[in-house]
Amino acid sequence: MKRPVLHPLAMAMLSALSAYSTNSAYAQAAPAAKAEQEVIVTANKVSQSALKVGASLSAVGADDLRELGVADAKALTDLIPNTQISQAGGSTVVVNIRGIDNTNTTPGGEPAAAFHIDGIYFGRMNAAGSAFFDIERVEVLRGPQGTLYGRNANAGVVNVITKAPNSVRGGYVSGELGNLGQMRFDGAYNLPVNDSLALRMAFSSNRRDGYSQTKTATNGFGENRDNVHTDSLRLQALAKFSPQTTLHLSYDFSANKGSGPNYYDLTSGVIPTRKLVDTTNSLEGKFNDQSYGWKAELKTDLGFANLTYIYGDRSFKQREDYSVSALALLADADVHQTSHELRLASRDNGPLQWVGGLFAYNEKTTNLVLDGVVPAPGPLTAAQCGGLPSCYGILRYTDGLLENDSKAVFGQITYSLDSQNRLIAGARTTSDRKLRSSGQQFFSSDGTFDPATGFITPLYGEGKWKSPTYRLGYERDLATNQMFYASVSTGFKAGGFNDGDTRTQPEFIYRPEKINSYEMGVNGKFLNNALQLTSSLFHYKYSEMQRTGIVNNSAVTVNTGRASVSGLEATARYRISPVGRVDLSLGLLDAKYSDFHTPNGADFSGRSMDKSPQFTLNLGYTHHWDLASGARLTGYVGTKYSSAYNLTDVGTATAAPIVFRQQSFTKSNLSIMYTSPSDAFDVQVYVKNLENTSQLMGTTSLAGTNYGYMSEPRTFGVRSTFRF
Repeated sequence: MKRPVLHPLAMAMLSALSAYSTNSAYAQAAPAAKAEQEVIVTANKVSQSALKVGASLSAVGADDLRELGVADAKALTDLIPNTQISQAGGSTVVVNIRGIDNTNTTPGGEPAAAFHIDGIYFGRMNAAGSAFFDIERVEVLRGPQGTLYGRNANAGVVNVITKAPNSVRGGYVSGELGNLGQMRFDGAYNLPVNDSLALRMAFSSNRRDGYSQTKTATNGFGENRDNVHTDSLRLQALAKFSPQTTLHLSYDFSANKGSGPNYYDLTSGVIPTRKLVDTTNSLEGKFNDQSYGWKAELKTDLGFANLTYIYGDRSFKQREDYSVSALALLADADVHQTSHELRLASRDNGPLQWVGGLFAYNEKTTNLVLDGVVPAPGPLTAAQCGGLPSCYGILRYTDGLLENDSKAVFGQITYSLDSQNRLIAGARTTSDRKLRSSGQQFFSSDGTFDPATGFITPLYGEGKWKSPTYRLGYERDLATNQMFYASVSTGFKAGGFNDGDTRTQPEFIYRPEKINSYEMGVNGKFLNNALQLTSSLFHYKYSEMQRTGIVNNSAVTVNTGRASVSGLEATARYRISPVGRVDLSLGLLDAKYSDFHTPNGADFSGRSMDKSPQFTLNLGYTHHWDLASGARLTGYVGTKYSSAYNLTDVGTATAAPIVFRQQSFTKSNLSIMYTSPSDAFDVQVYVKNLENTSQLMGTTSLAGTNYGYMSEPRTFGVRSTFRF
């Protein structure tokens, strides 16, 4: 007989109840275990304990990032329930939360989850992977955050908060060596100039050979695919003009010069394994991406409220040459975004608390050129063929200007009915506009792009949308450090348009997708403060889904169908003794299409949504040994279990999409770290993905063929940090 879906959850709950009955007596009879330090977050645009946030929030602090060796955003997948962060095509990072994903990662598409660094929204996810250094904490809000964050927070929000300048002089240098030629060096130095000014500089340089072996003795490639070659720098200044007013300035730069991800052919209909040698690529692959920007954050205490203004200015230069099998692809683009947020938050201790503000965002993509070089023997020279000996022709896609403009007004109030009960109401109105003014598709058989010998298709698009969102909530303090919450909220992802001319083909415009969310949970400290627990029970109504498919040999995104998403999440940190700690995150997910026809006509109603395992469990144990010298050892063992889940390609012009079934797996990590008596240095030895498992992380379509990208293999090494 088939086991019910809830069976693993029932086992986990029974285990938790057993642990509670055994350890609650111990907690009362024995001295209390060392209480865990609370992480202070700004998820609700105000500073508060992570346990006081009435939402599904996972906060990973600096100590955890250090002890667990979290070096990039993808590593958060092993720590946070119902969340998958992976590399997509090119340099793009894709965030999937509770099955809500993005199938259009082109410059015209939008991410499903909002990604912020130090309060600045990243409209393009290309630069998100290399910004992960000198981090204070990471906050992941699961579920739609349409009120305080707005557009493209349908799945949730990832907030990365870097370490800011402070009043303590000092710094650190960290080095890491590992297999696959891993060499990484990070560092930071903090300089308090005087009582009114502090400076901070941080850097990161990361090198690792590719785990997809694409270079051979005959093709002359210098690097394997899926390698890492990044350099990053961040400069910050914090000025205190008065006890009430501060100005925080920062500048950052990162460069990615790797060879790009390797793509695995999915035409066989089965999930491939990581190839020991892949000789199908016509080009080695060479990236030269640059991301840089600066922000200014002004804060002042007005007495009755705190005023915050944040300005961000970011640029991304994409220069990527790569290939999928024999097809060569050459991609160039320049992206520039500016953002403004003006926010006012009450500071009165009365029963009414409020926050409100204005937000404006503008993004311009210019000089966008995508060349697809057809590798068949032909009349073109090697210079015309992107380095190939010869080729038949070039398919060129260009955009002189692709503009994305968004404005919003938002507000949220919290009213305390009494000392225990609170009501929350919030709303936001967002106005979006997208414009493409000078796009073209062109096929050339001789490399000249002459209208007389080629075929030109003009591209024009314009769309406008207005999207209101809201949140209603209730919170009740069950005890001093315990709370219950319930909420109804909405979110949306911005609309867009497909390649064509929307003036004559308005059907090329697709609308924003929407989510209605219903959620409740319990957060707090239990067992004499030894246990920190957050939990949530949720249900979504997901409609106007934006899905991409192949129609008439072109990739198009359309609004189609509805889905229902329900689940349960729990994260727990239990200090079982003064030297031992257990961390657990549990995710149960039932995400299915209730009514869904793919753009090319296949009926997927009733199927599970992509990247939505029904059961995930992350379990880790950390142990500290105090040595006689005053030094200490910290050991960690952790494992992630994921049940099976689906991934779907976009199909072809003549075939329905193929649903791939990623089977269940475990992935375990081990580490042990020595820290000197004065905390001046530490040395850590680690192994990640002990089982050396391989998973299909996502799919993409290029030139009518579907490809996939695979997860990282086992890695191991040693890292050390010196503080001064």
